[in-house]
Amino acid sequence: MAITADVDLGNGATASSCYLIIPQAYVKKFRPEKDGENATYKLIYDVSIYQNKAAADTHSLQERNRKRLSCRAIDHFKIDYDVTTTDNPWKLAYTDLKTNGSLSSIADA
Repeated sequence: MAITADVDLGNGATASSCYLIIPQAYVKKFRPEKDGENATYKLIYDVSIYQNKAAADTHSLQERNRKRLSCRAIDHFKIDYDVTTTDNPWKLAYTDLKTNGSLSSIADA
């Protein structure tokens, strides 16, 4: 799963038709010493941004990391998570990422 989007990199710069993937998404329980009402759950995910799919598909990890674009506004997220949800964390993460204000012209890749 991946999306393409125009990314506002900050300082007036925009990268067009970028390829975005979420390599990691997980749920974490906060305040684990408390159960019930006091415990909260968060979905935490990272985003890797590449100029295009070819850059993301580079076999060498070192070269692929050099091809990543940096944008602090969309590199890492922590959002509320409902433990009764039936969707998997990646699906929820992509759905949340598509609502980010730093992205435009969003499409599934």
